Formats: sequence, structure tokens, C-alpha cells
Amino acid sequence: MKKLLTALVAVFALAGCSGNSEHNQGAQTDEVPKEVKVEVKTKPETIKPNEKAEIQAIVTQDGKKVEDADEVEFEVWKDGDQKHEMTKAKHKGNGVYTIEKVFDADGVYHIIAHTNARDMHVMPEVKVTVGNGQAAHEDDHSHADSGDVSIHLMTAQLNANTPAALTAHVQEKGAALSEAKVQFEIWRDGSDKHEYIPAKEGTKGEYKAAPVLKTAGNYHIKVHVEKGELHDHIEQVVEVK
Repeated sequence: MKKLLTALVAVFALAGCSGNSEHNQGAQTDEVPKEVKVEVKTKPETIKPNEKAEIQAIVTQDGKKVEDADEVEFEVWKDGDQKHEMTKAKHKGNGVYTIEKVFDADGVYHIIAHTNARDMHVMPEVKVTVGNGQAAHEDDHSHADSGDVSIHLMTAQLNANTPAALTAHVQEKGAALSEAKVQFEIWRDGSDKHEYIPAKEGTKGEYKAAPVLKTAGNYHIKVHVEKGELHDHIEQVVEVK
């Protein structure tokens, strides 16, 4: 009887070791998710004013097409303009997300493909020339790229006494910067009173806040980003109606 019990104990011990070994092997095979990449193209490549063009975002991960992106939204504006147009893309299949756009004048235009896919946020920017457009002097601080860090502030229509939807997208070396301390510093034009609003991170690299701006007028919004030794910021002037 003692020999039988000893044999059973030995069998269970071996089974336990085997299970732990398999568990450890499984843990060792865990890998960091591959980076989501987005390529922005236009069809046709040469764009003429007042003619329809297709803007494409080709989304891939580890060389494979991404068919399940949560959202792809194109931000388009003419060089030097403060007004930015946001349009959600449709999925055409094979990792391609598109919108149709008519550029109504010659000029240089900026296109950012804001892409949320597989818990990552990617926002590549390209410039396209429409007709015989020339680049204007750009004085728009809503998108800044200083060295390896890129900060982009997005605002919807802002109205007094209504929560203002503020979103900052932050990247470092082309990848979403997560777990950073992000604050919106806000003050009304001509006022010495500055308010600091902490932002919360949703999708990786995407930080949001919704402060209530009580009076109409022009406001300054400065986005502060801190992580370790990194400390960067951008500033933008917005109108509250």
C-alpha cells in the first residue's frame, strides 16, 4: 500500500512539473504586439482643384492588412489656414480606408490619418499639392513636431457653458506615447488667470478632457506633456462662441 501511494505521489509531481513547464513555455512565447503602420495615398497622385480625389489610409500590422480598425478619420486643412476639416473614413477592404474629397483651390494641403486600431493610435501626416499651389507661411500651432515628439490638439466647435471636447494625440518617434502626464493649460485672451486641467488617457497616446469655458471669446490652450525627462508643449488659440 505504501508503495502504491508513493507511486501516485510521484506521478502527480511529474504532472505538476510538466504543467509548470508548459506554462513557462507559453509565457516565454508572449510577444509585444507589432506596430500598426499607416500609409496615406491619394488617387490620383496629381490632384487638380474642383475635381474629386480619393484619400486612402492603408493600415497594416506585421505586414498584414488590418481589416478591423476601430476608427480612421482624416483631418485636412490648407497650409496656413486655422480651419481643419474632419471626416470619418469608410473601410473598402484589404486594409484600405478612404474618403472622397474635392479641393476647391490651388494650394498645399495637410492630411493626417487619425487611426485607432488594436489598442494603438497612429497619426501619420502628409502634404499634397493641389494644382499649382505654393506653401503659405504656416502659423498654426495646433500640430507641433519638436524632435522625436509630436503633439496634436483637436477641438470640436466650442460653446460657452458647454463642456469643451479637447483631445491631444501624442507620439514619440512615430509611436503612441502612453502613460504620460498631460495637462491642458487654459486662459482667456487678455486674462492673467490660468486654469490647469488634467487629461485622461483613453486609447494609447490619446488624452482627453472636457472643461467648461464660461464666457465667449478667444482662449489660449497649451498642451503640456511630461514623461520621465521628457517635457514638451504646444499652444493654440481657439474661439469660444
